[in-house]
Amino acid sequence: MGNSLTIISSKQKEELYKNLEGKWLIELDGNKIKNEDDFAVAIMNEIDIVYDYKNLYGYDWYSFRDAAMESKILAKKMFGSKKTDVIIVYDNPRLDMYEIDRGFTYQYLISLLQWWETSLDTRVYFVIDNLVDNLENRIIIEDMLEKEKIIKVEKGKIIFEMDMEGVQLAEDFINQIDENLDFEEENDYVLIFTNSYSFVQGIHYHECSLMLIKLIEDILLKIRKEIKIYLLF
Repeated sequence: MGNSLTIISSKQKEELYKNLEGKWLIELDGNKIKNEDDFAVAIMNEIDIVYDYKNLYGYDWYSFRDAAMESKILAKKMFGSKKTDVIIVYDNPRLDMYEIDRGFTYQYLISLLQWWETSLDTRVYFVIDNLVDNLENRIIIEDMLEKEKIIKVEKGKIIFEMDMEGVQLAEDFINQIDENLDFEEENDYVLIFTNSYSFVQGIHYHECSLMLIKLIEDILLKIRKEIKIYLLF
């Protein structure tokens, strides 16, 4: 399975922490993150350890991107030739932040998962107790070439596909999902988005933020069914 973002409970977090030997653990405390700027500081302090972009250029999206793009050098510096997993635990992410701040933090994390896909096995965990039923709903980053394999593996579930190429507006994105899915069936659901670069840097950040809020908050967190979302690049 590719890099992923999964919703878990505190109890599941306890189980996760029992098996961290040899892994790089990054912890983000949602109680200390009140806006996008706080998040940028928190994540940059963890990953910006090669060229120290934060002190050269400040804590912003561009410094974050540059630091993240050094993943191969980062992996070699921290782990040498040894393969390791990266575990990012975002404990109690605040859903009362301004909408644009929440969406932008999601874009940071989805981008990181995509940029590190070929160099660092990375798992992001959102720890939220009051919204989940231990379903471990998740977003999975995969290569476009894996699409047919995914469809075969997920056979028997309700599968929704959407090509993101040319999709620029969150309104169009949200409407297409709402027009095709009501989540009323008993089956589990699989959503597959091809050409998913829009979620990383292909469109205006405000539109991307609203799209990711739809996927993470309105679907993964609120729909009481088992759901997998594949973003194919």
